[in-house]
Amino acid sequence: MPIMKKSRRIAVAVERSSAYGRSFIRGVAEFAEQHPEWALTLLDPHSITANISAGYDGWICRIADAHTATALQKCGHPVVDCLCTKPYPCFAAVRTDADAIGRLAAEHLLKRRFTNFAFCGYRQVSFSDRRRNAFADTLKDKGFATAIYRPPLRPSNRFGRDFLLGDRVESPPDIEDLAVWLKRLPKPVGIFCCDDLRASQVMAVCRQLKLEVPSSVALLGVDDDPIYCMFATPRLSSIDPDAAAIGRAAAAILDRMFLESAVARHPPTLTVPPKGIVERASTNTYPDAPSWLGDALTFIRDNVARQISASDVFRHVGFSRTLVERVFHDRLATTVQKTIMEARITEAKRLLSTTVQPIKEIAALSGFATLEYFSRSFTAATGLTPTAWREDGL
Repeated sequence: MPIMKKSRRIAVAVERSSAYGRSFIRGVAEFAEQHPEWALTLLDPHSITANISAGYDGWICRIADAHTATALQKCGHPVVDCLCTKPYPCFAAVRTDADAIGRLAAEHLLKRRFTNFAFCGYRQVSFSDRRRNAFADTLKDKGFATAIYRPPLRPSNRFGRDFLLGDRVESPPDIEDLAVWLKRLPKPVGIFCCDDLRASQVMAVCRQLKLEVPSSVALLGVDDDPIYCMFATPRLSSIDPDAAAIGRAAAAILDRMFLESAVARHPPTLTVPPKGIVERASTNTYPDAPSWLGDALTFIRDNVARQISASDVFRHVGFSRTLVERVFHDRLATTVQKTIMEARITEAKRLLSTTVQPIKEIAALSGFATLEYFSRSFTAATGLTPTAWREDGL
């Protein structure tokens, strides 16, 4: 008879109000599905006390303040912190790769030939600080400075745990300071925001100031939250941090802490890389390029399933093949046809990772005429077949 594993009561204290939180919870649940001895309980991260913490065998939690950390320390059970506002040596930690996120953001805006860059985040919030530093350092290595927004130190500008873990759709406490900062920035400017909420707030201030997005101010966020990204006008580009992978990693570390005493005594810290950039209209601009270039790229992205060709792009923008190809070469270092293929592969990756549709249907929805052509092209671009890419969870 198989040996029954000891049952475990696992508390998951993560906000449910955000897309990030729900994806994270899904990742934990996916791990727990393979571990029937785990009994999950979803708790409000604001309500953790020492009495509550003692009732569970292990914790996966986004620790936003010292009160919560102290309560969890007293329980004496394994804890995995997934917010990482500060280091707690007695807890394991799983966090997004801030350096990779900052590099992605810088490279995305550099690719669009910006020369003015800015960062907007929160004061003394660790994930915001890490992303800011990586973004600014990457640009510094390329010879560019970053205008960093620093909310003035006043009580009204504090972002407490209710803001960091709550349903945060209200106006920010520092909206007047944001407006002053935005007015002073040289234009056009590419702004990287520490998360999608901050980007949506900056976009709202741009509307008040009549600053056009993206032609005057291009905006990039983090989290790929549909509430902020898809309900924004224009829609918001964002970096997907792969919250589900972070949830799975947190659960895996907690399981190791149960099974391996050395891991429990010396809790590890794991960094999970982001999935990539989801490009939308808020960064669809090239400051030193003809205005029709952004229109051409939008046309390609919006019509990827129609098996369009380079000739369709030339007709859409109304310019000759020679002119259009020269601009693509000079500004993007590529061709129109290669750009179309990149858009098809990007769409195929999205469908493979977010749907259960058959590979043949994904091929058609990504603009490939045949399954064979899709498989050959996808493998050439990624080094993996579509099936292997999906199975690896990339």
